[in-house]
Amino acid sequence: MTRAQMNLPALAVALLVVTTVTTVSLGMADRAYLSAERDADQRRVAVALSERLVAPDAPTTARANVLDDGAMDGLNATRLRSLFPVVGDRDVAVRLDDRTVAAVGDVTGGTTIRRVVLVERRQPVTLTPSVSPVEPTVTLPRRAPGVTVDLSPPDGTTVTTVRANDRVVLHNESGLTGAFDVELSRFETTTLAFETDGPLPSGSVELTYRPAETRKAVLAVTVDA
Repeated sequence: MTRAQMNLPALAVALLVVTTVTTVSLGMADRAYLSAERDADQRRVAVALSERLVAPDAPTTARANVLDDGAMDGLNATRLRSLFPVVGDRDVAVRLDDRTVAAVGDVTGGTTIRRVVLVERRQPVTLTPSVSPVEPTVTLPRRAPGVTVDLSPPDGTTVTTVRANDRVVLHNESGLTGAFDVELSRFETTTLAFETDGPLPSGSVELTYRPAETRKAVLAVTVDA
């Protein structure tokens, strides 16, 4: 009996040790599970946001996987949340190379998804060619999705028709005067042809188009808890 009583404290200590170890192990397992779940959610959102930023119909792209530089310059925390609901209430940062484009909240860690993309910028280029009935065509040096044709023919000269690669884009039998926006195919070089009954000296025709300049960049989307 005395021996059994002496073993009771040892048993109690052993049970306490087992209980403590079990509790600590469960706590560690629970924290590891929550951490893995949080990391998985961060990755899911980062992947989804990066895909939507480069989608062909996104407000940030010129076409699939080609970011519009102007649209990215205008991206801020408010627009990021409103345009991409997947952000929710999370802390998110969007970067192009070493520049932070938009940041929501305080991103100090989290999960980052990177994509190689093209960034497209369009700068206006203006031409003031001389056009005559003998040489009535002007070829734009670079491709562009559109051109503004500004016509101010001199007295005695009438421009009735403008064609883009044999497609009639402007026509008025009584004469064309003023500025007109014309859509073009960005996939082919454009030649504009003018139907005129007289010469159009330099300054009578002003063509403004916006050719694309592209560069490679790395888009990085970071999502923090």
